[in-house]
Amino acid sequence: MNWKGWNWKRWVWPGVLILSTLAVSLAAFQNWQSPLRPLITLWFMAVCPGMALLRVFGFRLAAAGWTLAIAFSLAIDTTVGIALLYSGRWSWQAGLVILAAITIIPTLFEPFLKRIEGPQPLIVVTKVPAHPRKPRSAAKSE
Repeated sequence: MNWKGWNWKRWVWPGVLILSTLAVSLAAFQNWQSPLRPLITLWFMAVCPGMALLRVFGFRLAAAGWTLAIAFSLAIDTTVGIALLYSGRWSWQAGLVILAAITIIPTLFEPFLKRIEGPQPLIVVTKVPAHPRKPRSAAKSE
């Protein structure tokens, strides 16, 4: 395998998101009695679902990306909770499984998506005259 051509930066966020999903799933379903459990859960709920979807959509902004990821994650968390509540099927286990699926499925496909960096600027090349014209005056003097 040619390791020089391997872009490791492309795999960092998918790895972080998958490990975070596994960690929160183990912490919740194995009923860990650790002081790290609330921190793992907070990290997952506040960042992971939104970051997974924003990376698939192609957002690669530093500060704005984090802000959007947190806002999008909280919106997804709220939507899943309300949907489970209104359907009469509320359980934290179902909510966690849905959020884990929302995080894992886009994350598995994200490294293989072809990147489109957005619209390219239109470059117009004009011919510049060697001797620029003198500006015309408004009133001709006689």
